[in-house]
Amino acid sequence: MFKEVVIRRAAFTDAEKITDYNMRLAKETEDKKLDAKTVLKGVRALLKDSSKGFYLVAETNEIGVVGQLMVTFEWSDWTNSWY
Repeated sequence: MFKEVVIRRAAFTDAEKITDYNMRLAKETEDKKLDAKTVLKGVRALLKDSSKGFYLVAETNEIGVVGQLMVTFEWSDWTNSWY
């Protein structure tokens, strides 16, 4: 077990690790092999533009980033509002 897990907002320097985890998730859950260059561009686009959303990362002193969460914003036509 880890001594301490810190949750923080992702930085631009986390882009490669987030890309790696996104690609692993797609392979594991949907058996999809994603294009690394495209995924990296998408991750960097979100990190540069907070109107698209944001990432949170979990990290430990022992390993570094061990997990992530992406929050995106979506418009609801059902409620005429963002959710």
